[in-house]
Amino acid sequence: MLFIMVKKIIYPESFWQIAEQIGYARSVINQHNIGMAPRFDRGVKNTHVDIIGILGELIALNYLTEKKIDFKMAKLLDFYPSKNADIIIKNKRLDIKSTFHFEKAHLLVNKEAHEKGKNKLDKYWFIYILNKTEAEFYFLDYDEISKWKSKVMKYTEAYYIKRDELY
Repeated sequence: MLFIMVKKIIYPESFWQIAEQIGYARSVINQHNIGMAPRFDRGVKNTHVDIIGILGELIALNYLTEKKIDFKMAKLLDFYPSKNADIIIKNKRLDIKSTFHFEKAHLLVNKEAHEKGKNKLDKYWFIYILNKTEAEFYFLDYDEISKWKSKVMKYTEAYYIKRDELY
């Protein structure tokens, strides 16, 4: 499996409060849009998923800015979900996926979204949030995800892998 891991990084704890505000706003917008696509409704987990997603994007933004890496980034909040990459670095299109650590946590990619990303994404940037101030990064090529096992989770079918299976 081809991947690049960046060891633990430190991020500001204040990102949690920012992510809660933007994540809540994203949930409100998404709830309005769910009527058009109810399969994306995660029930009571909607706001949590949006907060963790925003947190990962803030962590990525902070990392790239601190390292002085040139990038283009999609909007953190918009009226409709973007079908484009979250971040573009040196013409590489990356989709950010965030996971908050808990026992038995997996890295996940929605199967339908992954298949729609063909020829639109080059890599996935997994941000594995360890705690309120630390995270790990994993970069995987788009094609690697299709090799993972998939199963129907509570709300959708997803590709999945345990973090320790990457080593």
